[in-house]
Amino acid sequence: MSSMPFTTKKIAKKENGLMRFLVLIRKELASIWADKQALAIIFIMPVLAMFAVGATNAAAGNSTDSLLAGREATIGVVNLDYSLGEPKYNVSTEFLKILAQQPDVTLSAADIALYQEHIIGYIILYNGFEFNVSTHLPAFVIFYYDSVYVLAEALIAAKVNNAITQFKTEFNYTQDVVTYDSVNVYNVKSSVFDSFTLILTTTVMACGLMLACQSVVGDNPIQRVALSPSRKFEIISAKIAAYTVLEMLQAIVLIVVPMIFFNLIFPGNFFVVWFFCIFISYAGVSMGTFLSTLAKTKLQGSQFFLLGFMVLFILGSGIFIQGIDKYFPLGYSSDGINLAAFKDWPLASLWPDIWPQVIFGTIFYIAAYIVLRLKKGTI
Repeated sequence: MSSMPFTTKKIAKKENGLMRFLVLIRKELASIWADKQALAIIFIMPVLAMFAVGATNAAAGNSTDSLLAGREATIGVVNLDYSLGEPKYNVSTEFLKILAQQPDVTLSAADIALYQEHIIGYIILYNGFEFNVSTHLPAFVIFYYDSVYVLAEALIAAKVNNAITQFKTEFNYTQDVVTYDSVNVYNVKSSVFDSFTLILTTTVMACGLMLACQSVVGDNPIQRVALSPSRKFEIISAKIAAYTVLEMLQAIVLIVVPMIFFNLIFPGNFFVVWFFCIFISYAGVSMGTFLSTLAKTKLQGSQFFLLGFMVLFILGSGIFIQGIDKYFPLGYSSDGINLAAFKDWPLASLWPDIWPQVIFGTIFYIAAYIVLRLKKGTI
């Protein structure tokens, strides 16, 4: 008789929702930890990719023309030229007018706009510009570009070069009276600087999507029921939580490796950079879990992963199609990591890049639960 209260408490503890949830998370992590192939994909392959890029100091590509076409270029202007030259017109002002006429160019004041992401760079016309042009001496245009934005230098250089060509034509200058030079801002001297954010965000998203696409269709319901009889909402929640935790471990590896081996020192807070990875992890895992609820076999789960990754990368990266990428999480994740790592933005200021990822993941979270709830049989 005396053992009855103890037994009752033990059963109540076992049936407690939080305990069931934690048991499910532990079960998910244990199943992945036992899969050596999956662990290799999660931790070893991304690190090898980082080493490959860092060791070879990979170039951006053969041509950026297709990437620059149609992209907005908001450029700041600082006109320090007070010199005298042509009596008919102000040369520096005329040059800036021509620059403003270039397709997709918007000129604005510089001050702190570069830090606040209002512009991608700014141009300075130093004193003596008009005098040099008028006397056919070399006049220099110096532009400072945001190196966090990969295309900033090429985009500004293309616009400035086009403006110089048009300027020479309109004012009948035959010599190269105007030339330009560039200075990068926020750059970190590391061979993986340009590719770090892309590797980090794409890898975390892709691995979370890949693993989660097998999470439901490849599950063992008998093992789970033996551990703890659970509700379907708890099952979905535990899977998303477990795989998100796993992706956060992967994110630590992807952040620390370039810091140790490639001198990638962040001006920003390490923990803010790492914590921000939770949002792209959550988005990728939630989408993968939803696709897994639709799959009937593991092969279908793998096929859904390929479909999901192509959609997220082709439509959501902004590299191939512009505009529609605002409906996907990858661009927001890349922007947030860049701002946190290289511009030292606090987490509170990154909210515009956080909520789209949270909404994207939550939509698939709810959809996965609805599909699982509609399924019949042992889940």
